[in-house]
Amino acid sequence: MPAQIPTAHPSNRLTPLPFINQPPMTSAIHPRRLAVLVALLVAACSAPSVDAPPMSPSAPVAARAGSGPSVASTNPSYGDLGTTVNVHVIGSGFTAGAQATWLLHGVADPAHVRTNSTTYVSSTELVANITIAGDATLDYWDVQVMLAGGKNGVGTESFEITTAQALGPGQYVYAGNESGQAAGYDGSSTAWVADAAFGALSFGEGQAWALDPLGTMVLGRIGGTPTAWVRQGTTPTYVAVTLPISAGQSGGNASAAVRDASGALLVGGWEVFIAKKGSSPVQRPVRWRYDGSWSAPMVYALTPGATAGTLRGINSAGQAVGRIDDALFNGAVWDTPASPVKLDGWPRALNSAGTLIVGGRPNGQPVYWTRTATGTWNTVGIALPSLGGTCGGEAINLNDDGVVVGKSCDARGNINAAIWRIDLSVTPAVVSGPQRLPGLGIKRGSETSTAVYVSPVAPYTVVGGASAQTGGMAVRWSTW
Repeated sequence: MPAQIPTAHPSNRLTPLPFINQPPMTSAIHPRRLAVLVALLVAACSAPSVDAPPMSPSAPVAARAGSGPSVASTNPSYGDLGTTVNVHVIGSGFTAGAQATWLLHGVADPAHVRTNSTTYVSSTELVANITIAGDATLDYWDVQVMLAGGKNGVGTESFEITTAQALGPGQYVYAGNESGQAAGYDGSSTAWVADAAFGALSFGEGQAWALDPLGTMVLGRIGGTPTAWVRQGTTPTYVAVTLPISAGQSGGNASAAVRDASGALLVGGWEVFIAKKGSSPVQRPVRWRYDGSWSAPMVYALTPGATAGTLRGINSAGQAVGRIDDALFNGAVWDTPASPVKLDGWPRALNSAGTLIVGGRPNGQPVYWTRTATGTWNTVGIALPSLGGTCGGEAINLNDDGVVVGKSCDARGNINAAIWRIDLSVTPAVVSGPQRLPGLGIKRGSETSTAVYVSPVAPYTVVGGASAQTGGMAVRWSTW
């Protein structure tokens, strides 16, 4: 809810100058007294009459600046295609009879955003009922308020037309799946899952990092223990189950999930490894398999000289990508658990054919890695283009059609959810993008939205998160 804009305080009437007791008039007035009297009479003549209308203390400033209306914000600050919605327009200087109009780059377009009615609430608030056409331009629109006398004010780009469908509140969105679910955790380490059918569901303490593609489990950790929250049938009830770890180890995390050709669930992540008593614990990459029961974790080897690692992405063949020695900003790809190859960044996902990896460099540059003609990996990533800025970004997920999703920096210094397309027919190369995915009306901020999942089959569904007036929201894009 936006902060209320205070109305001007009613003013007190200005009091006239008090009557001045004078000594009886004589035929001569002392020159000094005459000067004082003249000054007082001039001041009295310039003072407002007691019958003048009240004037607020701020009115003279407003009058000099122009007394037209101003638009500060809208609530909600976004609307979906093909909907009719009441929008609260917040500002100042509104009067009865004011009309709100939506403009695209300064030009009214009532064929695509039509104002059905404008209701005056107060000098600081109007309610506009608008209808957004199904083919309206996905962009930030201006909101203009015109008074009955012809004066107007414009809130530049204060309303976004979007295709982002809010699934429920969520501060950090880490995963999505083919069912359109999203999962993650909030700032106090409370795990949650969001589903279009039942909304957002909190698991309490924990962090959700991955989702079963079929929607039967949410995966992550509670404290330092790798955990699967198992859905009970089609109900919104989940039961937490601890994943097995190697004997003598102290915990871990489940961070990626996929189904293999047999239908079994493969889960990548890490366990906390203690080499010997008294030594410092380190993370080592592992994979679990579930086909009705959980296997023991399979340990993936580290690159020469590395001391720690984690799996962040896995495909149906068991190939995986992840980080090694985080402080050195290195990543790795495993074609088999025993054959890691070091990469010059942090990979996040790879396609099922094992030919394309996406991720980012620590400087915030989205990149992708491909295989050479001989089948080995190019270990230096290729930069993906940005939305026009240099403030950060990352490629986070992809599908087998070469659709890549993540986040990118625009020219205003905001990070937005973005989508790229890579042609996989010959040597993988970018053929389009990035395209900004519309958000939830929050235009300015270090990070306004991000995409973490794209479905495997067209028309593609994308899952991610976006900032909203009420905080972070898990969202789903079915068109863009």
